[in-house]
Amino acid sequence: MIKLRPYQNDIIKSLRTTLGKHKRTILCAPTGAGKTIMFTYLISEHLKRGGNVLVLTHRTELLKQSGSSFQKFGLSPEFIVAGSNPDLTAKLHVCMVETLERRKEAYNEFLLSKSLVVIDEAHLNIFTKILPSISPKAYVIGATATPERKGRTTPSLDEFYTGIVQRIDTPQLIEQGFLSTAKTYGMPISLKGIKRRGNDYDTSEYYEENKTYIGVVKNWKRLCEGKKTILFASNVKSSRRVCEEFNASGYPARHIDGNTPQNEREETLEWFNDTPDAIVCNCGILNAGFDQPDIESVILYRATTSLPLYLQMCGRGSRTTKDLNEFTILDFGENVKRHGFWEDDRVWSLSKKAIREMAAPVKDCPKCMAMLPTQAKECQYCGHIFPVKLTEAEEVELQLLDRAKIISEFKTMSNRELASACKDKTIKASWVLHNKTDKEDARDFLREMGYKKSFEYVNKKRYKVFQQ
Repeated sequence: MIKLRPYQNDIIKSLRTTLGKHKRTILCAPTGAGKTIMFTYLISEHLKRGGNVLVLTHRTELLKQSGSSFQKFGLSPEFIVAGSNPDLTAKLHVCMVETLERRKEAYNEFLLSKSLVVIDEAHLNIFTKILPSISPKAYVIGATATPERKGRTTPSLDEFYTGIVQRIDTPQLIEQGFLSTAKTYGMPISLKGIKRRGNDYDTSEYYEENKTYIGVVKNWKRLCEGKKTILFASNVKSSRRVCEEFNASGYPARHIDGNTPQNEREETLEWFNDTPDAIVCNCGILNAGFDQPDIESVILYRATTSLPLYLQMCGRGSRTTKDLNEFTILDFGENVKRHGFWEDDRVWSLSKKAIREMAAPVKDCPKCMAMLPTQAKECQYCGHIFPVKLTEAEEVELQLLDRAKIISEFKTMSNRELASACKDKTIKASWVLHNKTDKEDARDFLREMGYKKSFEYVNKKRYKVFQQ
């Protein structure tokens, strides 16, 4: 039996409590936190009590990874995929959502018989049509790192789910050693006049006209040569173009997309797993749920308006191994400037109307070209010292502490010191409040901040700030 991490036990306990009040609840935890392990544990416990379980997924890669997780718990699910003739009397099924959608009418009684339904990557709209067919008596767990939906015609998650459990976020997982730290590099581009494909940018023409694919290889060689790398492109043509440039420069690179034949896709991913310096270029296939812990470099060869997509892509490099606790992000679409750093703390909501904090401004280090918070006084990667302006001469002594150091020393700092760091924009007030466990302590911190705000008690260890 797998031994759960302390925060996973905490999340499971909170999820059980929430499901007692909200039968349809979102399990929100960052990429790499082990959502599959957590919901598989819950499935195992539910089956022991005589339950009947269905797991819904949307890609064959996720299907296989779920299967691997089940094996670790000694479970043998019945798989429902295209062309299959499954035993519908089994107590545990893992199903491709497209297959279930096609068989929805024939499987009506089957769907109503399930007492627990788990939906992996629940933020995706592809699951919307299936949800009404699930028994209202069933418990539904929607697992996702990014519970957000955009678009006027896309139903909001709060139309289906009434509860959400978010107990830990990326900064805390990095601090505890469960996620890797990220070095982020970027290049300025102008998105003016760039075409849209659906609700997102299509940067392919811009990159082709400016021969950005050459810059990708040059910068990768300078910063990441020899590292296992995954590249995300906005369309197939762009992905293939960069792949060709890598190959022409003598580097092992392959391309896959949604139209790649299944046997070729599997062979490519097996090659990627077995090749230490492999580069896989893809479009729309590996951004969610793909688990390859030894990835050391993530290339964003696209610009996106979607925060969930941005975080999912970056998260492919966030796993840790015994030899790896750091990865590199090469951003060719100004995504960091649009959405903030991958490792920033975020509070999620089921509603589309929820207001999230704007991304903190960033700047480039002139020495190593790493992307840093605007208020950084020293580059944490190369040690470059930024010139101090005259107006900054009398700032508090905390000015030389970088964000990572302040976070690691959080428990030793007074509320006055924390408020000074927040006013200096080294850390965010919301992050401090997320980690407050005592209401009076939270109120004292807000008084030190010097402005009138109140907070909503979300659960035992989280506070959500809102302006009065």
